[in-house]
Amino acid sequence: MYKYLLLCISLLFLCSCEDESNTYEVGSSWMDADSKIVMIDTLTMKMSTIMMDSVITSGKSVMMIGNIKDHTFGRVSSSSLFELTPASYTLTSPTNAVFDSVVMYLTNTDFYYGDTLKTYKLNVHPLTDRIKLNNGYLYNKSNFNYSPNSIGSAEFYPRPNTDSSYVKIRLDQSYGQTLFNILKNSDVNNQEYFLNFYKGLALVPSSDNDAMLRFGINSSYLVQINKSTKEKVSNMVRMYYHTTSQNGTELVKYTLDLNPSTNYQYNKIQSDFTGSELAGLTPTNPIPSANLGNKTYLMAGIGVYTKVEIPYLKSLKNVYENYKIIDATLTVSPVAGYYSNQFYNPNPLYYYVGDKLNHIISSYTSDGSTEITASLSDSSEFQNEHAYNFSLSSYFNTILTETVNSNYNTLIYPSSYRDVLSGKTVFGDQKNKTNPAKLKVYILGY
Repeated sequence: MYKYLLLCISLLFLCSCEDESNTYEVGSSWMDADSKIVMIDTLTMKMSTIMMDSVITSGKSVMMIGNIKDHTFGRVSSSSLFELTPASYTLTSPTNAVFDSVVMYLTNTDFYYGDTLKTYKLNVHPLTDRIKLNNGYLYNKSNFNYSPNSIGSAEFYPRPNTDSSYVKIRLDQSYGQTLFNILKNSDVNNQEYFLNFYKGLALVPSSDNDAMLRFGINSSYLVQINKSTKEKVSNMVRMYYHTTSQNGTELVKYTLDLNPSTNYQYNKIQSDFTGSELAGLTPTNPIPSANLGNKTYLMAGIGVYTKVEIPYLKSLKNVYENYKIIDATLTVSPVAGYYSNQFYNPNPLYYYVGDKLNHIISSYTSDGSTEITASLSDSSEFQNEHAYNFSLSSYFNTILTETVNSNYNTLIYPSSYRDVLSGKTVFGDQKNKTNPAKLKVYILGY
């Protein structure tokens, strides 16, 4: 019995050895058991801060107005210029109509940037130039003149995303009267003719401001106009006028709204890096991270990107005769001392494939059409563990399979490069002591 049991156990071990396969399936291919996955984290990265010639700031239904002053980015200011389109080119009972006043309403979004404990000031100026598109767009450096004379101003404490998030600006009475007379007495019946008289407005921040606010063109609020009246208002100019009733004793009140154009509106954003960490940065003069204390910078609106180059990427071909990139992830972190939930670290970040001249070639996509982004991972209580993770797998496979050297690189930006959503941050490069950038590549070799 003992010998019989020993024989059965021996046969069982023998069958197990014979059933063991020395191949396994990856995708649709069978690889030898000798193949293995290797992680490489020693690829050299060259990082730098670059600046685009210009950034598209039109067509986003956002008026960005204000100033920012700090030692990192220097001085950045933004004004918003736009056409206005009347809801109607005629007045009710124009013969008997009498002008009362004209008021501009602005509705603040839940965005603010800077010091909102100080009073915020802005001025309204009439445009003297017609706004004209450049290939269908307007840019942060587009320039159209406006009168140096203000026709209205506001001074208030910013209260984003609250019931007091709207701003009421009483415009100059004589300016409103002129506009009223044009609509009352002229044969204005279309926008083109209207713009001969009324080209639009510019909202210009005071130089005393130290905050940036966004006013949403399509956002609206129910606001208390006076003690007895509430009205739903959005970003617009509202003209008030009246006629008398048939018995001649009562006033009949009317309003006419002039709405900002979504196409002929843009944010004129200007920057001055004098005395800041980015002094010397221009579209033709990028700054290597080594010259900035092993840091790179990003800021929307003025087109400041972080550029990542991997000069020896093609050396991965020498690791194995046959290989496949399983994963490639770039991790970058906001540098200690520059981290602030209020002022920095936009979420998400966008990234693009750029050429050697820093022109954007394409977006990173998940399925060939859906643009992918990187979100900030900040669940840890330790700031040095807050990071953005960028998937570069498709980029690596493209570069490794190309037959001609394309000199492509990766460009990281706080928002879509066609957008004006504000945001700024500072990253560490590979040699940064507190928040180094990391690149991990997983290769299946066989």
